[in-house]
Amino acid sequence: MPRLLSSMTDVTARAVQLDPVLGDVEENSRTVRDALVDADADGVDLLVVPELALTGYHVPAERADDLVADAAAALDDLATVAPDITAVVGTPVADGDRLYNSAVVLDGGTRAGAYHKTHLYGGFEASTFDPGESFPVFETGAGDLGVQICYDVEFPEVSRSLALGGADVLVTVSANMRPFQSDQHAYLRARALENHRPHVLCNRVGAERGADFFGESGVVDERGRNVVLAGADRTTAVTGTVDAGAEAAETLQYLRDRRPEIYR
Repeated sequence: MPRLLSSMTDVTARAVQLDPVLGDVEENSRTVRDALVDADADGVDLLVVPELALTGYHVPAERADDLVADAAAALDDLATVAPDITAVVGTPVADGDRLYNSAVVLDGGTRAGAYHKTHLYGGFEASTFDPGESFPVFETGAGDLGVQICYDVEFPEVSRSLALGGADVLVTVSANMRPFQSDQHAYLRARALENHRPHVLCNRVGAERGADFFGESGVVDERGRNVVLAGADRTTAVTGTVDAGAEAAETLQYLRDRRPEIYR
């Protein structure tokens, strides 16, 4: 069974800012395994690693089938490493003849499900992956999670859909690159504040095929206030505790006060 939280609503979340090795699922999964072991020892409830953390970002088409199969096997292994922890892991996922840029949720020693990125960024993603079509919310030991991937966070409709779907915590796995540092800081805080939900964003670091990934991951509370922030351009882990059940102030009832009937 997942770890019982220290209170009904406190969630201790850790964002693990990694520099995945392109095409080396074995090495990348070993890194995630080590992070899970450390998080378990530290009493973490929710562990988040970056977008496509198991394969690297630029999944080579000629190796995609093998890498996806290796990543699937790695996920089965990772799910058993620390069953008390809920983990969100970026990885490609195949479903029949469709290939998705996904975030797999591990919980209670098994896969709780996967979110498939709905907004594909740039020519590489559009030519490599199929777009997802839904915004599932995952019931886990760390609360009900609404998961999105990188470019998705730039569309407020995604986080709003997840909040309306019952998410307690917003989670973004990312492979964001320069020059978009200021954009990421804005989205990390804004998506939390406008939905009154804590937000955990984990972005990768390192250089890969001309992309310069900057990191600067963070955890913010339901008002978008910084709980903990990671620095740029280094592998690190940052941990913060948020209240997943915080009540919105009477004057900030954004979900209640919406008027969708007049929005266009």
